[in-house]
Amino acid sequence: MASLNKPGQYSAPPPQQPGQYGAPPPQQGYPPQHGYPPQQGYPPQQGYPPQQGYPPQQGYPPQQGYPPQQGYPPQQGYPPQQGYAPPPQQYGAAPPLPTKPAAGHNLALPAGARFTPAAICQMTVKIISARDLVAADTNGKSDPYIKIRTPSSSKPKATKSHSKTLNPIFNETFAIDVSSAQNDLIVIEVFDKDVLSDDCIGYVAIDPSMLPKGVEVTTNENLSYVPHGTVQMSITALNFGVENFPPNYPMDYVNWRARVPSVSKKGMEKAKKKEKKAKTHKSGKLAGPYAHGHKVCPNGYSVVNGWVKKNPTVSEQTTKTLGKGLKSLGKAFK
Repeated sequence: MASLNKPGQYSAPPPQQPGQYGAPPPQQGYPPQHGYPPQQGYPPQQGYPPQQGYPPQQGYPPQQGYPPQQGYPPQQGYPPQQGYAPPPQQYGAAPPLPTKPAAGHNLALPAGARFTPAAICQMTVKIISARDLVAADTNGKSDPYIKIRTPSSSKPKATKSHSKTLNPIFNETFAIDVSSAQNDLIVIEVFDKDVLSDDCIGYVAIDPSMLPKGVEVTTNENLSYVPHGTVQMSITALNFGVENFPPNYPMDYVNWRARVPSVSKKGMEKAKKKEKKAKTHKSGKLAGPYAHGHKVCPNGYSVVNGWVKKNPTVSEQTTKTLGKGLKSLGKAFK
């Protein structure tokens, strides 16, 4: 009888009985991998158990859906939620950056904050009220109303006038546009309505470049050129302003505006005389809040050493000139 095992007859191990190799014989403690049983070519060649490189490397076996990270096995509380989001306590919000201290009467932007301009800078200005205004009439009262003036508009916005009061409540809102929020200054003027001519009983300048974008700020503004008086207003920069600011910046802006002192008429006249004499401002006083950049005022105002000054009217200039002439004439006859 011829031998069944001729040399080279079988290039693979002889077939086994059905069911004998339905699954590979797992080794002790060895969980099969995903996709097991093995691919074509199983059972392994001579030298089974598996060839070099088998069993798997350190860190095996991986669990289903478990990508082993550095520092395996995972810490307590693992596995993370779906999507493997990091634990919240490791990615908490950074503490707000403090606003830089003001240099003189200026407010510096916080670290990381920036000003974003717009082609036409739009804002809303709400005139809420005024308090402790000066009395312009003989009855000890005034008939106040407020104008909002910008360099880019020749026609100011104005509130309604209130009769015989020093503490009017307006609650009127206006849409204001400026061509350059970085350079233009807004001037809020308080007038006493009269039959012949309306008298200015105070004003205050606003720098739009310091406004936080999209946040309403309510401030109490000290009026200049008068002994006393304040105006309460709310301003919102709609499509421009300071961005990437910490949560405390709007309140820092409000506090800064409350600290900005008013400008007295006599004080500005003295400063002007000193400036003419010395050619430079060497009065020792700190520069005003509008000293940085090239600031543009509405018609009738100018910036002197960072302070907004009201230019004298034609009648005021005429009166001042006549006064000087009479004074010189009197000295000549002495």
